[in-house]
Amino acid sequence: MKTRIGRLLRACALAGVVLGTGALVSACSAEAGAEIGQRAPDFSLVRADTGETLSLSDLRGKTVIVNFWATWCPPCRAEMPDLQGAYDERLAAGDLVILGVNEEEGAEQVQRFIAEFGLTFPVVLDKDAAVRRRYNVPGLPATFFIDRDGIIRARSYGPVFGNLLPDGIAAADRGGES
Repeated sequence: MKTRIGRLLRACALAGVVLGTGALVSACSAEAGAEIGQRAPDFSLVRADTGETLSLSDLRGKTVIVNFWATWCPPCRAEMPDLQGAYDERLAAGDLVILGVNEEEGAEQVQRFIAEFGLTFPVVLDKDAAVRRRYNVPGLPATFFIDRDGIIRARSYGPVFGNLLPDGIAAADRGGES
């Protein structure tokens, strides 16, 4: 299994180098991760700031961005201002939730990161990476765009730079519409 995943990741990386970032996402999406068009696997994790449990299913009825990240990950750090900006743009409407899923780090470390970046969207702790494994995330960052009905409409492995973030949000906002 690890050998197959390694081959897939090498092939995806090569596709990204040869064809560009969009090709990387397309080439990798065929076999890796939770499937586009399928219900997003539900999970319940503890919020880093309040200690309360938050479940993905509690967010039904809203467009949800699930972003897997870690404080030590440079591309994760680089994309945080864009994620916060997207959240801020839709805060008044209340129809978009960005859910940061931190990987295997402690609450204090994550709280310092939240303060450093001025994050106001919910951040939960995946202390044993169980949710990451359930989503079959090959590396960090990884972002899933989920519609109001809980269906994955787009995903991105790697940072959501350029049009990846607005295009993913638009796909989730459209839901099953053509």
